[in-house]
Amino acid sequence: MTDQQDSRLDELRESLIESLLVSATKCEDHTGRIARAMSQLEAQQLAPQKAGPARSRTRFLQWGSIGVAATILLALFLLVQTGGSQSAIAAIQRSLNVAAQPTTRKYLLQIESQSVLGGTREIEVDLYVHGENRFVLRHPGPLSLGTVWVGKNGPDSWLVPPVGPVVKGDRTTLDEWIRSPGKLGHTADLHIATVLRRMISKGYRLETLADEEITIPNGVAVDCQHIRAERETNDEEDDPVAIELWSSCETAMVMRIIVMWKLEDGEAGKKSVVLTFQSDEPSLTEDWYTAEAHYQGHRPVIRMDPAAN
Repeated sequence: MTDQQDSRLDELRESLIESLLVSATKCEDHTGRIARAMSQLEAQQLAPQKAGPARSRTRFLQWGSIGVAATILLALFLLVQTGGSQSAIAAIQRSLNVAAQPTTRKYLLQIESQSVLGGTREIEVDLYVHGENRFVLRHPGPLSLGTVWVGKNGPDSWLVPPVGPVVKGDRTTLDEWIRSPGKLGHTADLHIATVLRRMISKGYRLETLADEEITIPNGVAVDCQHIRAERETNDEEDDPVAIELWSSCETAMVMRIIVMWKLEDGEAGKKSVVLTFQSDEPSLTEDWYTAEAHYQGHRPVIRMDPAAN
């Protein structure tokens, strides 16, 4: 084998090993690149070679590079077979860290519910989230009377109806309103961080699925890692049976979450909740998460928490 052929083989081996390493550390599909490098390497090694003193060194290099490639492939196989859940947990933890950032993001919230008679109802509302302890939800009011605003600002929860007094209280008060017939279900489903923590809690099995693109409203396609959590135990009837997450491969920001429940015939409740990223809202300040930001003029305030009794 000539020096030029030796150099070419070295380049192909390096390309193969690099592709394997990259595929092991990024959420991208490098299958084609690896296959091409393997094919070229095989073609070069099957080509006629001249006998000479360098033959033993060349064969040693061939087996050395193939050994490295085989080691990496074995590591990838073991990662998929036994460590996939650990990789999924790490990805979810990254998304948790991003969700905790003090930045306002707007999501489209879609809720599908089932009635006792088996019919389904779908509603769409705007959800603004700011870290883990603040959110504002804009809900279409009853009989087209106007918008209902629901929010949480740290320990305080509040509700601003189209007309009448403003209701303030703790989380329990807000949960009671949201759980009431025709409403949304539960405030835990409005907190992205809470949903993410539920995915990595006991009782759920994680599965890393093929990466997908999510197109956000401004037309930008975002490459996303796709993870599914499926419930394995039935300890809590209210817990969802499955949760799917799409998070940006680049930033780890949640682009879409689908939470699913299993309802029996004649059972009323939520069937699914879908959160889809819409936009960053840097112009919205922390005042946006107070009740006063969502009505004008004077309104009576009713306290509905134990501290007020």
